[in-house]
Amino acid sequence: MSKHAPKSSSEFEYIKWIRSELPPASPNLEVGPGDDCAIMRTQVDRQALKIDTTIEGKHFVLAEKGKKLPAVLGPAATPEEVGRKAITRCLSDMAAMGATPSAALVSCTLHTGAPVNLREEVFLGIAKTCATYGVTLAGGDTQGWDGPLSISVAMTGTMEGVRPALRAGAAPGDVIAITGSLGGSILGKHLRFEPRIAEGRFLAERGVSAMIDISDGLSGDLTRICEESGLRFAVGADIAAEAVPVSKSARRLAKLEGEGAERALHHALHDGEDFELLFIVKPNRWKKIVTEWPFDVPIRALGMMRQLKKGEPLVRILRKGEPEALEVMSWVHQL
Repeated sequence: MSKHAPKSSSEFEYIKWIRSELPPASPNLEVGPGDDCAIMRTQVDRQALKIDTTIEGKHFVLAEKGKKLPAVLGPAATPEEVGRKAITRCLSDMAAMGATPSAALVSCTLHTGAPVNLREEVFLGIAKTCATYGVTLAGGDTQGWDGPLSISVAMTGTMEGVRPALRAGAAPGDVIAITGSLGGSILGKHLRFEPRIAEGRFLAERGVSAMIDISDGLSGDLTRICEESGLRFAVGADIAAEAVPVSKSARRLAKLEGEGAERALHHALHDGEDFELLFIVKPNRWKKIVTEWPFDVPIRALGMMRQLKKGEPLVRILRKGEPEALEVMSWVHQL
């Protein structure tokens, strides 16, 4: 190791340091840390690899009698919803690469002395979700300790001859588009979202330039696409305020806060855990995708990628055609 880890507690700064200090990789590693999944070449195909951890008090809160729930974590989760979320978080990353998920290993760390019904329902949430999405539950590990409930999922997927959709690849003139609507997921969608697996596969098959699932928020995840694509040439993004699909939940959350449409837009731009797909695509391919789109979930163009000039912000929001810098206010994990 040639450098020390950064003093910043930001997850993204830590990941940047890790990527700069990695030891030599296997020649079969096509895509390493920094994207939604890693990609390994095999003798017959590419394999997508993903690991993610879902932690009580950070990604969900369990209801306990007489315990007041922190509003920031939304409604209480049932144990079955916790098991489901642990699997679907990985499934969403598979979707963002265009991969078909195949198998999972699950490590579950329970509270010491956890009641039987909690242990049972967490497993049922995991098992039912794997069955629903055609994922083989290949094994794992179970432990008990005095800390919070934690579930780690390692998942594999196959590309079946399709080129993976990476975060890098956006170019000036490309269309910025999204599935579904955004914001207010804390009111319940963060526990019950549908990973866009079929949609991600469809988009990868049609050669999108770049793709990411919105787990941290639109402003942050679009910034990451600009940063990763900028390794080839400098690109920025312009999105129109009126094009951002503000969800009913975002409007409801704004109303609960005593605010109006501008606050609802804020939630759509910056809230995390929507798990919709943000993708970048050439204009001619965008027209083909719109024409052939077979899914119930809607898609919408938000704006265009642009050549980044010195001094310009990576992401701008256009209000009545006038650009202004879009501040990144989405979620950043602290270490």
